[in-house]
Amino acid sequence: MNAENTPKKRLYLVITILFPIIFFLLLELGLRLFNYGEDYPLFQPVANQAGWLETNPNVVKRFYSNPENAAKVQISPVYFKADKPKDSFRIVVQGGSTAAGYPYGRWGGLAGMLNDRLEATFPDREIEVITTAMSAVNSYTMLDFVDEIIDIQPDAVLIYAGHNEFIGIMGVGTSLSSAEARGTTLLYLKLRKLRLYQLVQSVMNLFSAAPIDQAATGEARKTLMAKAAAGQLISKDSDTFALGEQQLAGNLDLILSKYAEAGIPVMVGTLASNEKDQAPFVSEPERLSDNGKMLQQQLQNALTNQQLDELSELTKQYPSSAEAWYAYAQATLATGDAKLARERFVIAKDLDQMRFRAPESFNKIIRTAALKHQATLVDVNQHLAAESKDGIIGDELMLEHLHPNAEGYFLLADAYYEVLKSQQLIGTWGNQLTREQAASEMPITEVDRVVADFKIKQLKANYPFTDTPYDVEFPKPWHPVIELARQKVEKEKSWVEIMSELLTFYQQTDQLDKGAVVARMLAQASPTNSGNNLSAGMLLMFKGEYQRSLRYLLRSAELNPNNADTWTGLAYSRIGLGQKQLALRAIERLERLRGNPDTINELKQQVSRL
Repeated sequence: MNAENTPKKRLYLVITILFPIIFFLLLELGLRLFNYGEDYPLFQPVANQAGWLETNPNVVKRFYSNPENAAKVQISPVYFKADKPKDSFRIVVQGGSTAAGYPYGRWGGLAGMLNDRLEATFPDREIEVITTAMSAVNSYTMLDFVDEIIDIQPDAVLIYAGHNEFIGIMGVGTSLSSAEARGTTLLYLKLRKLRLYQLVQSVMNLFSAAPIDQAATGEARKTLMAKAAAGQLISKDSDTFALGEQQLAGNLDLILSKYAEAGIPVMVGTLASNEKDQAPFVSEPERLSDNGKMLQQQLQNALTNQQLDELSELTKQYPSSAEAWYAYAQATLATGDAKLARERFVIAKDLDQMRFRAPESFNKIIRTAALKHQATLVDVNQHLAAESKDGIIGDELMLEHLHPNAEGYFLLADAYYEVLKSQQLIGTWGNQLTREQAASEMPITEVDRVVADFKIKQLKANYPFTDTPYDVEFPKPWHPVIELARQKVEKEKSWVEIMSELLTFYQQTDQLDKGAVVARMLAQASPTNSGNNLSAGMLLMFKGEYQRSLRYLLRSAELNPNNADTWTGLAYSRIGLGQKQLALRAIERLERLRGNPDTINELKQQVSRL
């Protein structure tokens, strides 16, 4: 009897085990059949532009199930060809808000700065610098992107990231994290692709707290990063701090190993932040405590009277006090000992329990990982320090705690530019601009600077820069540039519309240098727009930069071969370069298009003198 029932029992056991698996598999297939959920690919086809891809601005929805949070973090779309051109050099940038260029936007970031400068250095070669950087992301997000980046066959990957390991998407110190354990978070990155998982997440969101009204005051007005950090103070000797180090080391190890296996060169940068002019956000003991109030008074008195011995004693009495070490560093710098002062500023930064700035141990992790996987180290921290007063990074290059100003962003990109040059990855670096010339025409416009200034004022008007948030009003538009900046802040017009109007303003006021910068930005943003490429090419031609003008004029001719202005510009540029035969061909084409007779005669006279 028992023997007869054994096969039935086994069958029953198998059915019992397989039934839930089959059920959930069928449910998953059903959800996909009815197109429930999203994949949110990193790269997607460009609408109405066959053969082109763009970075997906909504890719962050992979990680933020709450649409209110996802709407605040978007990646800048960059167009590039789906089939990589044979003669192109394709670079992909990975990182957080600094790599993305906050608060200036794409062209202030690593990709925008580098793309513009590399185009000038290699006018005869197609350069593609694609950014996947965006605010609030850390090494988990970067790791999740790696396979898709490998698929588009980059010739190099540039990484600048690490500030968001504690306070960022899935960071160990954020309330927005999906899990505390790294293994669980890596599993989440796999599960979130399932439609069933997305369904469960949507149901949970229905019962979650109402979205925060950004027009509200007080707690509701905190930035996304500040809300993530709420109540998450992390001391240097805590388990959470150690988890953050393990998170960066483990994820960076996986990232670099994947690229190494694919044979893709990687350049990874050390991290820089405001050491000298950013006081610690949260110190131990806290300011509101009795010990904190007493310590603050002692520090103020000792600092005012330059009592180094007293400050030294206070750091011994309160060895974990970021404020004590910061005051000690300030007093040390006043004595002229910049080297020792910097060491103490770094200690103060590392003891700051509000983890908005990466600790110094992260740079050691980055160096170790780069050496292990034969990635090239870009010492951004030292590059910026070398250009800072007393060799200590401060407000001269930083807008607040860690985002560079325009000059700081240029230096960040310059660090990668110089390493690319030393590696000779792209080719012969014969047409490079001088560093001074490149800095003078960096792709950050006057509108960008006004908008950035306003955004930083808004940022500093909120937690954690102040415990009493206040409103910041945009300045009254007394100038066309200010008005365009206001329209950008208020989102009354698109970026293309605003830049087009700025270009017109510069042309009307004979500011050709500034106009050429805007025209290049428009052409780089819309490589399939013949008009934008024509404008950039003509302005560079008028400036006498004939070699640089050819990139845009030739692209314009390819997109719209029957535009007489394009062939006029090409003829003048060829003449400027002494290319007689190519100039004659451009003039012949212009004649067939019935171009301006006077212009054609002038061109022929100039060719005859070659």
